[in-house]
Amino acid sequence: MNAVTAENLTILYDGKPALEGVTFSLEEGETLLLLGPNGAGKTTLLRTIACFHREYTGDLYVFGRKPCRARELIGYVPQSHSLNERVPLTALEVVAMGGIYRRGFAHFKIPRETLLKAEEVLGFVGLGSVKDRLFRELSGGQKQRVLLARALMGDPKLLLLDEPLSALDPSARAEVAAVLNKIKRERGITMVITTHDINPLLEVGDRVMLINKRLIAFGRPEEVLQDSIIKSVYGPLARVVPVGGKLFCITGDVHIHKRGGGEL
Repeated sequence: MNAVTAENLTILYDGKPALEGVTFSLEEGETLLLLGPNGAGKTTLLRTIACFHREYTGDLYVFGRKPCRARELIGYVPQSHSLNERVPLTALEVVAMGGIYRRGFAHFKIPRETLLKAEEVLGFVGLGSVKDRLFRELSGGQKQRVLLARALMGDPKLLLLDEPLSALDPSARAEVAAVLNKIKRERGITMVITTHDINPLLEVGDRVMLINKRLIAFGRPEEVLQDSIIKSVYGPLARVVPVGGKLFCITGDVHIHKRGGGEL
């Protein structure tokens, strides 16, 4: 079964196209790496699949349903979390939010079974030892893994991740990429991941989509990551380098994002 299907999808803002004529299908259990420069429409596509944005023409289906009828099947990890870090929440409490919000519980009434599940999911992402530490005291990589765990609390069939490696150092990127690989391998969850740097994620990616206000290329990594295709978007200095049987994509596109500062 296809997890996501788009047919001639054009996404609009105030009646004007932000992303035009996108057609693709992603099978259940596959991971799609969504690549493109700043302003290409990556987040726009992700938010539309998640039913946060509804202005579009063409067809879009998530497990055979319109996006807004499939919301319970979708987990979403935004580029910037909305937690107010002045509120003293522990890592365990942040993860538990992924369960209590769906069930309508207030924060101070977290059921025991929800806390037990949150503890299990924290262990799955390798952070069982920090469950009682304040979220604000964690490193950037640890925070990102906590947010991944929170998204897993709803047992999603489709996980949408917007720039999960941005603003992380190389070590933290490797840790988060390893968790994404574990999610794919052990839970079989379909994922769509937007990224500026595709290289740490290539092992988890089954498909790559390159967009720049429109669909440039879609296919397996070796089909999309070719010099001629990459240069058409990023310019003559971009290139794809094969090293030890693996591909490395050099685009010169850098994205720096400061996390935090939002409201709970």
